[in-house]
Amino acid sequence: MARLKSLAEREVYSCSICLEQLREPVTIPCGHSYCLGCIRDYWSNDKRFFSCPQCRKIFTLRPALEKNTVLAELIENTEAAANSEPDPDPDPDPCSAGPGEVGCDICTTVKMKAIKTCLVCLVSFCEVHVLSHYQVAGLRRHKLVEPTTELQDNICPRHDEVMRIYCRRDRVGICNLCAVDEHRGHETITAEAERLERQKDLIGHQRVMQARIQKVEEDVVVLQEEIDSINQSANVALRDIDELFAEMIRPLESQRADIKEKIRTKEKVAVSRLLDLQRNLEQEISVMRSSIDDLEALFQTHSDIFFLKECPRDFFLKKYTGLPSRDPDPMQYLKNVTVALAKMRDKLKVFVKDQAPPVSRAVAEVDVLPSQQAEPKSRSDFLQFSCELSFDPKTKSKFLALSEDDRKVMSEGNKKVKFVGSRAVRPKKNRAGKQSPLDWAVGQCLSKESLTGRQYWEVSWTTRYISIAVGYKDSSWNDQGADDKSWALIVCPTAVEFKHNDVITLLPGPHPSRVGVYLDYRAGTLRFYCSDTLTLLHKVQTIFTQPLFTGIMLDAQSGATAEFCYPL
Repeated sequence: MARLKSLAEREVYSCSICLEQLREPVTIPCGHSYCLGCIRDYWSNDKRFFSCPQCRKIFTLRPALEKNTVLAELIENTEAAANSEPDPDPDPDPCSAGPGEVGCDICTTVKMKAIKTCLVCLVSFCEVHVLSHYQVAGLRRHKLVEPTTELQDNICPRHDEVMRIYCRRDRVGICNLCAVDEHRGHETITAEAERLERQKDLIGHQRVMQARIQKVEEDVVVLQEEIDSINQSANVALRDIDELFAEMIRPLESQRADIKEKIRTKEKVAVSRLLDLQRNLEQEISVMRSSIDDLEALFQTHSDIFFLKECPRDFFLKKYTGLPSRDPDPMQYLKNVTVALAKMRDKLKVFVKDQAPPVSRAVAEVDVLPSQQAEPKSRSDFLQFSCELSFDPKTKSKFLALSEDDRKVMSEGNKKVKFVGSRAVRPKKNRAGKQSPLDWAVGQCLSKESLTGRQYWEVSWTTRYISIAVGYKDSSWNDQGADDKSWALIVCPTAVEFKHNDVITLLPGPHPSRVGVYLDYRAGTLRFYCSDTLTLLHKVQTIFTQPLFTGIMLDAQSGATAEFCYPL
């Protein structure tokens, strides 16, 4: 029964609008429940959209409100069980110690509730037995505090004496014997004085926290106002987008209806002409069949005179010339309409493809809450965004091997690649006229973790050639930087290059032995640094539309390695 009462007091049985127990509970699509009258009143303020008062989820159309029968029955059963519970036992003596309360150490039969604890006697007293500490002159000097069970914390475990002194050097409480023994010469003070001093500091700290709480609460209110404003702006934008798209679609719908109506009209005219011709031919067939039947009947007669009398003298049958000439494909124009619409569709696709990127770019450039962090400048600033990366074994080439922690990739060597000096000899082109990426590199391996937000990582290597790339999952990783979905920094013995969309840029500056990569996904910034001096090698400014991954490509030299450096 006690459990049922506690359940009835939970917030899940309360309406977050009226803050009272749910009456006629209904559940909206997001899963939250309210009183039927409360949610109706909340949505009755002539709103253009409807939102949940708790999670702020927006509903373009007003949701239908259905009674939550399960929750209603549970509340009714809980109330019935609580009302039918028998009265508890009569209250015990209010002066006796209950569970969790400190009892009097002097009482022998019934432990009465203690009202004071003496830190000198190390005993707790009830209202009767504490009187001696107020009446006896020698006991008046004892220190009485609120009842506590933590008396053993005040006893020195070594000398079994009350600890009234605090050693500031060792930061422990000590007794008088400790002060003249192992703590001799240390800075000591009475525990009471130390507490008063510490309490003053804590009071000051408490005031600072209270001021901070007030400031944070004000900021929370501001953020909530911004959230409401963003939700409202987003809903207005969505409504305008629906209207704009409806306006763009409406002419097409009208054109479609007009074309369909014209086709149906053409169909009716053509079918009507053919039906008239068909009826005329069927009528002619009927007449000729009737004449044949009459002749058959005449042939059967036995009277020659009757035959000669009924036999037609002028029998004329006009020559049948077949169907009149007509268009072999009277509905050919329908195919022309389909072809014209297909061309229109292709032009519309091209138009949408050309116009969609600016719209997407405009959406991506919207920054509802500008970053409050400045761009990192020092190494310590970069390390605030350091991330731990590892290689995905599923993405490594067959000539590569990974360490046990998947943070280091090693080349096992490719005998098919021959080196001249520091660069590999490029093999002949294949049938497609393209060179294999293995002409100078053994293969690549991608990171297991995706990259979003602000991230910084470093890569070190022992190889003559390395390519450090950042790109989307569906990028052409076998040739890093060959498409518009990846950006690659290439370090070889003779040069440092940057490759993107199959365009290679020669980079001036130092020849790095270790590269740091900084990504600000939201700002669309990707930077490559020489991590030793934090010299900027190259910067990319774009708009990222998918989660990013980083990939490493090594040369074919056996023993070549590359590693994600962490911790930095």
